Amino acid sequence: RFILEGEMSTLSRLGEAMFGVKLEDQLLESFAGELGNMLVGNFSTYLATHGYVLDITPPTVMVGMTKLYGFEQAFCLPFEIESIGMLHMNIIIDAK
Repeated sequence: RFILEGEMSTLSRLGEAMFGVKLEDQLLESFAGELGNMLVGNFSTYLATHGYVLDITPPTVMVGMTKLYGFEQAFCLPFEIESIGMLHMNIIIDAK
């Protein structure tokens, strides 16, 4: 599983930088899902070329505080986009 974590204000600034339009409410939530699709699609393609088999599912956008259970291991990859803000890519390995 892949979780893109960030403040809505950060995602809004990123969307505005990418599209030139301020994103809010449902449009911003939709953008968050599509951004996840772009990142995971590229990452999955890279891993597939290195012999890994992955299942890709549609995005789920979670807003607010959320707890996740039932996974074996997780990795957090923080990154900052200059003048936009901080985002975290969380990669979760499910228990089998």
